[in-house]
Amino acid sequence: MYEIGPFQYSFSRGNKKLFCKEKITLRDGELVVITGPSGSGKSTLLQILKGIIPEYKAGELTGTVTYNGDSLHGEGFKKNLKEILFLFQNPFSQLLYQNASEEFLFSMENFGFSREEMDKRKEELEDYFQLQSLWGKKTANLSNGECQRLVLASLLAVNPSVLLLDEPTAFLDTQSRKEFYDWLVQMKGKRTIVLIDHHTDEILPRADRILVVDQAGELKEALPENNNDVHFQWPAFAGPEEKIKLRLNHVFFHYSEQKSLLRDLNLSASSGDIVVIKGKNGRGKSTLFKLMAGLLKPLEGEIELSVNGHLIALKKMRNHIGFVFQNPETHFFYDTIAEELKQLPDKDRELILGHFFKGIELTRSPFLLSEGEKRRLSLLMTIYQNRQVLFYDEPTFGQDKNSIAMIRSMILEQQKMGKVQFIISHDDHFIGSLKPIVYNLDQTLKRE
Repeated sequence: MYEIGPFQYSFSRGNKKLFCKEKITLRDGELVVITGPSGSGKSTLLQILKGIIPEYKAGELTGTVTYNGDSLHGEGFKKNLKEILFLFQNPFSQLLYQNASEEFLFSMENFGFSREEMDKRKEELEDYFQLQSLWGKKTANLSNGECQRLVLASLLAVNPSVLLLDEPTAFLDTQSRKEFYDWLVQMKGKRTIVLIDHHTDEILPRADRILVVDQAGELKEALPENNNDVHFQWPAFAGPEEKIKLRLNHVFFHYSEQKSLLRDLNLSASSGDIVVIKGKNGRGKSTLFKLMAGLLKPLEGEIELSVNGHLIALKKMRNHIGFVFQNPETHFFYDTIAEELKQLPDKDRELILGHFFKGIELTRSPFLLSEGEKRRLSLLMTIYQNRQVLFYDEPTFGQDKNSIAMIRSMILEQQKMGKVQFIISHDDHFIGSLKPIVYNLDQTLKRE
């Protein structure tokens, strides 16, 4: 099916390359997992396998990358539009419609399916991907996990021969992730699936083939090396320790198209607390964060923030809060990485950038980074605002083990300073390493 290499792709800017010295053949019906450090070029490889590179992206691709003996760009790209489908790392980038049901039907309409065929595929897929709760919802109000399920189901409805999946489990809870991996095993032999996934302990035993992209950008077919967590000591942060308290008192909220979402929420967190909010996809975790950060107003109840005993007015809460959003691109304002990080102290700049952005030109646009690198950039931008309350929505998304270890060190350093930190994460190992206070959200909050 796929013949990969020898090939070389040179990015349009800088000296970075993705290359393969030996030929690799992927066969029909295989489950292929791509692993490697964050920012090494894994997502770029998937774009080459789809034909997005060089069809739509600048840079120079030389050598052999073919599908069924044909080129993947030019006429080959048009020929394979329905055969090879791609789930991007950021599923919201693939949405076209405001309504979830219209979004689901779009791919089938685009390829000329009849109404009867569309209804049949909808019936077949809605139970497995739990889509019933999404019909009638606005796509802007979907969680990342719900959006991933919706986009993946809409791709499968077209019945492609190849699925290219970039971090498909990044926003799924533990049970949903297990069910998804079980589904992948059921798909073996029926279609070829090539995916990037950092939950290596869970996915690698299910894989037929493992491809590794190393830090230098070389693609090989091999078992990945055991990668123990890096013990990275975060530089101490300047600033006085303050007494912080955030309290939710009988808070209710739902969006206009819903009857109920969050009911009678009560929570209290103080200086030094690390609080993890767990729950299934679509239960309102990100919405809860926006409420606590003052980005949404509760329908009922009170949210109070006090600093050194002084109650902060709701309209001024944002001045005390740092928020790492699900989509890191919402953080970017400047043309270069260097400008985005201008608040980094000079004494720590070299150490931090050497670990977080090794080998990356700081004159590049932040929008040209990999999704994992964008996440690390948004984290650095947020914590160096030196706010008293920090919200991290999926902070380890797209990160390898080394990067997760550095993020853990960063969070623990903030704890020493007395910051209040709230985390949404489906990474149980990461959560356990922080020894946090854990709440489960299912309309109401229950402490574990």
